[in-house]
Amino acid sequence: MKLLFLLISFISFSFALSVEESKHLLNRTSFSYTQADLKLFQSFSKKEAISFLIHSAKDTKTLAVPEDLREISLPLKNRKSLSREQKKVLRKARVKKMKELQMWWYQMMLEPQHAFREKMTLFWHNHFVSSYKVVKNPYFMYKQNQLFRENALGSFDTFLHKSSKDLAMLIYLDNNSNKKSHPNENYARELLELFTLGEGNYSEMDIKEAARAFTGLRVNRKKQITLRVKKFHDFGAKTFLNQSGNFDAKDIIDIILKQEQVGIFIVSKLYKEFISEEINDSFVKTLAKDFKESSYDISFLMQSLLISDDFWNMNNKSIKSPEELMIGLIKNLDITVSTKELRFLIKFGKNLGQELFNPPNVKGWEGNKAWIDSSSFVLRQNFIKKVLNRKLKPKKLKELGINNYEVFQAYFYPIESKEEYVFKNNKKHFSLLLTKSIYQLR
Repeated sequence: MKLLFLLISFISFSFALSVEESKHLLNRTSFSYTQADLKLFQSFSKKEAISFLIHSAKDTKTLAVPEDLREISLPLKNRKSLSREQKKVLRKARVKKMKELQMWWYQMMLEPQHAFREKMTLFWHNHFVSSYKVVKNPYFMYKQNQLFRENALGSFDTFLHKSSKDLAMLIYLDNNSNKKSHPNENYARELLELFTLGEGNYSEMDIKEAARAFTGLRVNRKKQITLRVKKFHDFGAKTFLNQSGNFDAKDIIDIILKQEQVGIFIVSKLYKEFISEEINDSFVKTLAKDFKESSYDISFLMQSLLISDDFWNMNNKSIKSPEELMIGLIKNLDITVSTKELRFLIKFGKNLGQELFNPPNVKGWEGNKAWIDSSSFVLRQNFIKKVLNRKLKPKKLKELGINNYEVFQAYFYPIESKEEYVFKNNKKHFSLLLTKSIYQLR
């Protein structure tokens, strides 16, 4: 019987993906799909499709970075002597550069070969949270974004150590003011609560001792590097998670990574993002153990998640994030986006509650059901209508080749709609059908 089960499982993962399976996979991993994407993925088995996604995501080459990003972010020698108007001009220049950086990221989200990489980058942006509104430095936000991209599918061990020295992170969580005489616990608290262990798996004393270990770790804004200032560092003995020693920042992270709870916390968070809000505890615990034993290999973890029966349960549906909705609609309609229209995405992303580089707080975007209420649903509908009015020309309607309701819902909807509809291939009918609540699901 066991052999028969294994054989059936092997066969199911060897068959080419169906249209529904391709849609399910790409909706979860790639900000949705174009018709070409669906055709490509229907030539893959499940294993081949997942390998393709993970292999593609390891290419970390990006589009050209906005010019003068580093220079405009440098501190001015004579800042104190600047007039109020001059300071205002500088702030505006940095905000303008930040918008260019947002457009740069949108462009990469729209590239099919980088979709999964950018989805993972966005996930980590919502895990190791920082925001431009606090950091106020475009270059530091860019460097952090690159850190997420380059480590998105690498070692979580390495990733966590690097994030602890990240310029934007140290500013956002006030570690610049963390010194022996006046420890600041913000970074230590979030490291334990939001980045690794989760609430209830450490004590207040653990936070205090970890904060001591991170004293003196600060940002040199002029050189744009992280360094440890010895005179501000607490070299005394510390007791952290029941271990004692003369610990520094690296030691604290090494001790954290020995805890079984780290794997459970990270796997649970990825499970919620890619599978369902309703956690399968036994599966998560097993995968967390394997994740830790793999030396925290994120590629291994994602491969295991995406190949699982839980992932391929088509009954698991969740609400699209604003970015998934916006990028997904553009992909589904297979339309090109100009620089001006990228600014349109920035505006609507903010209005819909997901402005890139500006999560609302240290906990990030809550996601799923929190994305939609009566007012945000109307805003989502307005976005869809505006895109259709601008982009859905007769030629594009003909190119899409969607000439009846069955074909329409088989392509656009994540589940079959049970209502009957007399469909006409025109902008009005597309607008009516794409603004229905069913299109908000993934």
